[in-house]
Amino acid sequence: MNKKLTQVIKGVLAATVLSTTYSNTASADVMLHAFNWQYDSVTERADEIAALGYKSVLVSPPYLSNPNSSWWARYQPLDYRILLGPLGNKQDFIDMVNALEARGVNLYVDVIFNHMANMGMAKGQEQYPGFNVNTPEYNANKLYGDLSGGLFGPGDFHDGANAKCISNWGDWFDSTWNRLCGTAPDIGLPDLRGEATDGSGGWIRQNQIAYLEALKALGVDGFRIDAVKHMKWEHLNWVFNSDVLDGIHVFSEIISHSGADDSTYLQPYLDNTDVRMGAYDFRLFNEIDHAMDVNGSLSSLAQPNTLPNDRAVTFVITHDMPQNDGFNSFLFSEEDEKLAYAYILGRDGGVPLVYTDNNETPKFNSRWVDAYKNGDIASMITFHNSVQGTPMQVLSADGCSIYFRRGESGLVGINKCGNAVTKTLNTTGLNIGTYTDQLTGSTLNISGASQGVTIPARSARMWLGGGTPPPPAVWYFSGTANTWGADQMTQEGSVFTITKAFGTGDANGGPRFKVRDSNTNWNNNCPTADFAVEANKTYKITFDPAVANCAGLSVQEEVIIQPGGSCPITFSCANGNTNMGDSVYVVGSATEIGSWNAADAVKLNPTNYPTWEGTINIPKNTQVSWKCIIRQEGSPFTVRQWEQDPNNNFNTGNCDVTQAQGSF
Repeated sequence: MNKKLTQVIKGVLAATVLSTTYSNTASADVMLHAFNWQYDSVTERADEIAALGYKSVLVSPPYLSNPNSSWWARYQPLDYRILLGPLGNKQDFIDMVNALEARGVNLYVDVIFNHMANMGMAKGQEQYPGFNVNTPEYNANKLYGDLSGGLFGPGDFHDGANAKCISNWGDWFDSTWNRLCGTAPDIGLPDLRGEATDGSGGWIRQNQIAYLEALKALGVDGFRIDAVKHMKWEHLNWVFNSDVLDGIHVFSEIISHSGADDSTYLQPYLDNTDVRMGAYDFRLFNEIDHAMDVNGSLSSLAQPNTLPNDRAVTFVITHDMPQNDGFNSFLFSEEDEKLAYAYILGRDGGVPLVYTDNNETPKFNSRWVDAYKNGDIASMITFHNSVQGTPMQVLSADGCSIYFRRGESGLVGINKCGNAVTKTLNTTGLNIGTYTDQLTGSTLNISGASQGVTIPARSARMWLGGGTPPPPAVWYFSGTANTWGADQMTQEGSVFTITKAFGTGDANGGPRFKVRDSNTNWNNNCPTADFAVEANKTYKITFDPAVANCAGLSVQEEVIIQPGGSCPITFSCANGNTNMGDSVYVVGSATEIGSWNAADAVKLNPTNYPTWEGTINIPKNTQVSWKCIIRQEGSPFTVRQWEQDPNNNFNTGNCDVTQAQGSF
């Protein structure tokens, strides 16, 4: 089992318990991708959207764009400052925001910051609208700024007249520096220098931030960032700073249909951006794609490779798949698409996205027009909303089928094969009573700890039931800490806990333990191999029996900080924008932070750049004065910048203080 321990400090007068734990939860409201819908169409359907159970809507980009009426023109911005185009004007947009907000539905918008439209005839000759031509209309639809001049010029793009088209999509530099182009002789889309540290880069970022803040002021709740794999992390992090991210949800499009794409683009994005920024869960999509293949197995969906729940937007189809010929191969058959939706709307984890469009690709026979309400989607959303937030436990999974329960009242079964599948399931934990399939209306009676269940060929079932909850289970701790006895654990909601002090182990090995559901036998215990812990430490042990394969077992170390010890203080320095070779440090009156000697300052980590953080132990009852500095790493006495006066001050007391914050 992987154990990730994060320290949390709790102050107590005589002694302090330093608790280390890890928790990762995500809200999973269903999002409708109303691709290329006009804004007044969303307004007209606001009642219907809310009634279907959607909690948010993603719409196509709102700004002045390439005037071509085709969908792709919305992804070629002309000016962020003006909200006007084929999808509607500023007032249409405001009406849409208000209509959705009145019904408890959030609004997300697509944004493109990698490039602009190219309205010129050659590279380096980017032409943007004459602002004296449509002055009244532009001013009436202004989002922000001064419209008396153009927004960007040739100097704001990579390489200008010498710009190249991307030729190697697997090369990070090629993809982030050069242009997105069509077939020759297309000159491509001018690639913005948003990562540049000169005045041009600052101007680009200033306008992109102003655009986001203007949309937030109108009531926008979140953003989808298009073409992120073509942007440099510095650009992305400067624009989506803490102020912009405050109170909203942001996720990115990073198409990664292979392991190489994941390691080159997706994982670096996760590693180099704020943890509040999510992404399309292409890892899960690839798992579903392989599982649905004729040679694939649904057993791979029991414990799939996914993004972290709180960063994942799960999906079955994105707008690129039907619109771009190169991505058509990513599409599921209509039957498999339905089964895939049953899986992502039935499972726990991530924000599920449902796609619909206006028939931008007639070759697919209007397949996704009104897809948001057709077929079984509405029933799947009903199931999802009914079980949201409840734990998921896989009951059975093989090549053809997968069955899992959600909490005490939800059961999902999916069969991808051409013949019916019957399984006898362990239904312990499900309420006893009658369950109704939300897709067909058929019923299933669960009367005990096991139940035979049949799923017809190429079908899914999503049962919801009521009735009598099963009696609560009892779990026991057994390990070297109690000489392998059976100590009953305490039930806290759906989980069981106990705190134990471990020594060095026993004659058969080091300190270790199991949990079991009986104090007389070992028929049902977790994990299969003993759970090993470190010697001479105290742990709080938590077990959630609803999580399959013993994955609900975790430990939380508890360390006693005795009087006279030190206090772990987390220092943070905001707005620490640095150049190559420089880093942010803390220096101050305490010996542990250099005694005001810059050469002995303590370096922080760019955990949430440009905010730097680090934890330093300071003795109890110590008065501390300190500042943030930007210093050369290779020349300790070369300080680039000191934090402005006055000094930051705190007293550690009895570890009552846990954080110290500064800013440039």
